[in-house]
Amino acid sequence: MVRKKSVAHFVAVSDLSKSPNEQQGILLTVEGRGGDTAKNRDRALELVNQMWEEGEIAAEQFPDGITHDNIFFVPPPEEQGKNQDDEDLPPIVQGAREIIQLTKLQVEVQDAAEEVAPYAPIIEAVLERTRPLTPDEKELAKDKKYGKTIERMGVAVATQEDYINQCSGHGQLILNAIAWQLQENTSGQTTTTE
Repeated sequence: MVRKKSVAHFVAVSDLSKSPNEQQGILLTVEGRGGDTAKNRDRALELVNQMWEEGEIAAEQFPDGITHDNIFFVPPPEEQGKNQDDEDLPPIVQGAREIIQLTKLQVEVQDAAEEVAPYAPIIEAVLERTRPLTPDEKELAKDKKYGKTIERMGVAVATQEDYINQCSGHGQLILNAIAWQLQENTSGQTTTTE
């Protein structure tokens, strides 16, 4: 089994003087263990500074500069409730957390769908009741992986739907920040010819 690298997620909030609902930011992923550590925060700050210096972030996006104060840790879902309630987090950080979890759930649903795909003709035959199972389909249906695979798909979809229904909707703030950033990068890179 391939071992996943440990990562920590942060949001660099651009203008701390704005109200939480108006704040924009950049979602950052850094390699590192331990979550919200000084070392990981330094890596996140270094990454956002590097992006800023390379022109990936508009200079005016961080009007007061970039410091550790702009960096907010986005705890993984299993740590939710340990450090801070969602209501205590800035909305953009809540949105970042939700996007990260929704992405993980989407990957689980897609992986489960790929596993269950060979069983789709069996499921269709059983639900539609328009034909009997072929001998090969009967053998596949008898395999102990058949039931577990279909159940895994159901659990993955149900978990994703439950989480979507619980989301605050602040994930849109991340999309807004991305769109704004892309707009700033393109408008800032235009040149005039004489």
